[in-house]
Amino acid sequence: MTSLNSFLIFASNCATLVNNYSFIQHPVESLHAIIPEILPGIEKIITVHENPDNSFSGILTQKKNNVYQSRSLELLNMRSVILRFMEEKNPYDWYSRTNLPFDIENKSNNPVIDIFSELQNVVLLIRLPGVIENHGLLVFIYLNENPSNFGVTNSINPLTTDNKSIIAFLIRNALLCFIIQQKKNKGQLILNNKRTRLIIDKAEQQKQEMLRTSEYYGLSLVRLCHQYLVEYSGSTQRKFKFSSGALEKIKEYKGELKDLKTRIWETLAFVESLYIDESGELEITDWHLQFDGPDVKATDKIKTNFTSDKYTKTIHLLDKLESAAMIVKSNQLKLTGTNVGRACPTPITAPAITDALYNHKSKINALVKLHPERWEVIRREFKPVMNIIKDEEPVNPEFHSD
Repeated sequence: MTSLNSFLIFASNCATLVNNYSFIQHPVESLHAIIPEILPGIEKIITVHENPDNSFSGILTQKKNNVYQSRSLELLNMRSVILRFMEEKNPYDWYSRTNLPFDIENKSNNPVIDIFSELQNVVLLIRLPGVIENHGLLVFIYLNENPSNFGVTNSINPLTTDNKSIIAFLIRNALLCFIIQQKKNKGQLILNNKRTRLIIDKAEQQKQEMLRTSEYYGLSLVRLCHQYLVEYSGSTQRKFKFSSGALEKIKEYKGELKDLKTRIWETLAFVESLYIDESGELEITDWHLQFDGPDVKATDKIKTNFTSDKYTKTIHLLDKLESAAMIVKSNQLKLTGTNVGRACPTPITAPAITDALYNHKSKINALVKLHPERWEVIRREFKPVMNIIKDEEPVNPEFHSD
């Protein structure tokens, strides 16, 4: 069974359940859906199309109990007849019971073309060469002998030769236009899908980069906390270690980086007092760590709230640089603009840092006077900030600390 025939079975089972673009189907399958809408009341449709392997596939759509049903059609010993039909140059032909060399035999589950049997209807054959992957297509439409298929209900006269020429011309162009439009729409959908997939891939790439940056930031926090642990152990002569759960919790720390050392030392002091009667190495677990408390002193909150509307962006800039500077120090790297920029949650260049500081110069000088206890690392060790604070003259925005 060909892939198209398999699709016929699938489509028949799912037609009432799933809506999708019509041009996703094989073009021949779509013709069987649209022709009964163009010509209501026709008895049946037969299509024969050439496959890429030069074989032929047939589909029969027939009206039963006022419902059109489609199924595959066996083409037994019909190759020479089909080729003769396809080789004809006329874009369409009309056949009657006396000159169409086959009918449909329905004695089995798979209908079979029976050569040289009789027809009762007028049959219009439309040839559409090369419209589907440069292969041939034959469309047989079984019409009534009177004009009832075309909305004329008060006439019993048969279709005239002129009528048939006009009908064939219009139907063939309608089907040809339908197939071409389907092909264009499918091509446009494929192009749009490629663009959409590129957007999705780019978003996924950015997501992965953010995850890697977050992971790098989390590992830097872990190294920083290990440094705090070593400093505390040296002062108390007690040995500590972080559990795996504690390390994961440290990676997810969202508070002010300047408060992290205090939080870790408070935790170590708590654990030390909790196990005062025990010796040996003490393990810091995730439940020992409490990161959900206040991040700044009450007086800091009052000052920050008082100045937040005017200085929000400047405070955010200084906090970001301070956190990055502490990470750089924890990694035992030089406190340069490049290293600090790379340590930011969203990496930035050294010249961009200098430009940002220059643009916030007056507000930075006001904030360091209002908050002398904040941003200690960058105020004392990071030259771009130090120059902004000590120099009231405009700073050269091209300067950076590399």
